[in-house]
Amino acid sequence: MEIGLIDIKGTLPCFENFGNLPTKIIDENNISEIKNLEMLIIPGGSIVESGSFTEEFKKQILDFDNYIVGICSGFQILSEKIDIGRKSPVPIVKEGLGLLNVEFSPLICTDLVKFNFENDNLFGKKNQLGHGFHCHTYGNIEITNNSTEKWTTSKIEKLNYKMVGKQNILSGVFKNKVYGTMVHNLLDNNFVVKNFLKNMKITEDEKQNIFKKNSILKEKLKNRSKISENFKTESEDKKGIILLATGSESGKTFLSTSICSKLKGKTFVSKIGPDVRDIVPSLYLLREPMTKFSSIKISDRGWSEPSEFLEFVKNSEFNNYIIEGVMGAFTGALNKKNYSGSEVSKILGFPVYIISSCSKTGIEGSFVECMAYYSLLKEMGVNVAGIILNRVYNAELLDKVKKIADDLNIDLIGVNKLNVNVDNKRGLIPEVEIDYEEFCNATMKLDFDIDIPEIKPEKINEDSKTFEKYLKIWSEKLININ
Repeated sequence: MEIGLIDIKGTLPCFENFGNLPTKIIDENNISEIKNLEMLIIPGGSIVESGSFTEEFKKQILDFDNYIVGICSGFQILSEKIDIGRKSPVPIVKEGLGLLNVEFSPLICTDLVKFNFENDNLFGKKNQLGHGFHCHTYGNIEITNNSTEKWTTSKIEKLNYKMVGKQNILSGVFKNKVYGTMVHNLLDNNFVVKNFLKNMKITEDEKQNIFKKNSILKEKLKNRSKISENFKTESEDKKGIILLATGSESGKTFLSTSICSKLKGKTFVSKIGPDVRDIVPSLYLLREPMTKFSSIKISDRGWSEPSEFLEFVKNSEFNNYIIEGVMGAFTGALNKKNYSGSEVSKILGFPVYIISSCSKTGIEGSFVECMAYYSLLKEMGVNVAGIILNRVYNAELLDKVKKIADDLNIDLIGVNKLNVNVDNKRGLIPEVEIDYEEFCNATMKLDFDIDIPEIKPEKINEDSKTFEKYLKIWSEKLININ
């Protein structure tokens, strides 16, 4: 049995294990081999946004008469239409292959989920339950013809950034031999793999041969990364930073992806809070899977507790740990305890860099903003390592604020603005739509140096004071400064 996994521009062939079933890489060079497969898996990514499928690719898939499984973006490309017009005044509709009678429109969901099989199918029986996660921006599914049947529904708690209580939403469909689902890790459920192998009448020897081929395939996929040379450096040191910003749209995702592209050794990237979409570009480069530890909880939102994450860091074999903050460093801090990036950063104890975008308040304003954040974070006992001024547009002004920072023994890094207008270009903003290939290529053009400090993941840094108390103390100091 040969099971193909597509690896072309915009796809995420290492985002999950796909049940350890794929045995052959399908790319632009061996499209014609699709016809010889027993099953083809189309992974998630930015297939629709980046227009990855050539006409020849489309033809081969349309002519294929064996099983197809599309996951997330791989599901979308099998549909009839996809509206990727989030934050657009009018729908932006892309045509799919039409193998599944569904249409997609914007709906954000980034939950860990339980899924349910709604009908008997190749992978399981009706009402069998499994686990996975959602990570999508366009996930509203409408069936347009009853020849396409429900495959999976997902139990979720959060949609479009709002807690909606426990709800079941349609997350997957099938028609004949074509399956599509928004549930990542669906194929990594043991019962799903067992059912599939049983229904395909795979013997034990054949099964072992599939898994053996799969382990070789995974190594090949890793070596196909744009930055595969970086992975070959070996070190026993553990280094890490947290990127906190003074506000949304400061460029955290762009910078974290760029940093991941520069580091030597094995790098793990994680997100404070549940919006794991932001770290997918880094995973695209690193060719690492999304795991429970890819999201660190803020209060009750997210995937892993800070204590669990620290235990993971202590026992894992990664050399570098890059953690991207959520919104502004203090956003949400007055709602409830440990509900902000600043508080989670203190718990973790990792060195923190504060990011501010010069395109909003100018270089001068960004420096003042960062210094205020620096001061309050220090008051809270956060391990602040430095400041990053992003989208710098004037070298002379940067030199002036950098001299002040140097005199204060503060590490200040200036990151020059790229010629490409990242703020307004659709395809370069994770929140709107993203072409992973183009986005990552742009981040790799950034020219700056950052020294990632060593970390020693110990016990969590408990705090008895609330953010409100720290804010009051810090404000009083400002008033009484003279």
